[in-house]
Amino acid sequence: MKNTRRADLVMGLLLVFLAVFWFVEAEKMLKVDAGLGPGDYPKVVAAGLFVFGLLLAASSLLDGWPRKEGVADHKAALRLAVFVAATIVYVLSMSSLGFSLTTPFYLFFGAWFFGYRKYAVAAAGSAGMTVAIYVVFRVIFQVMLPEFRLF
Repeated sequence: MKNTRRADLVMGLLLVFLAVFWFVEAEKMLKVDAGLGPGDYPKVVAAGLFVFGLLLAASSLLDGWPRKEGVADHKAALRLAVFVAATIVYVLSMSSLGFSLTTPFYLFFGAWFFGYRKYAVAAAGSAGMTVAIYVVFRVIFQVMLPEFRLF
């Protein structure tokens, strides 16, 4: 089994920093007098991310400081960069094209990018997941999702 203590340490610390950033940004959201406001759900997620990031980093340090092992996989780093760029394009395009239009394409791209080649199943799954996410967040939790605004 491959030793991933160094990667776990780095990823755990990145998750902690991301959680702190996310929590601070959620503090800037609208405050409500009663009940849960729009910033409360992100704060809960950020708190969980913080705890799990700390646990991941701490567990990697239990056996001592991780030594650098092997060589960097540049092909994997490039693939990660491409997927992060696609995610950024997805998030940015959602403000004008809306959640319902961009999400199935993003999910389909993700399935294809990670090697799933049953295109009909991927398309149906992408559409189905978009509907499921929409129902959970828009209908049940009544969270506003970006709508189509190109015109």
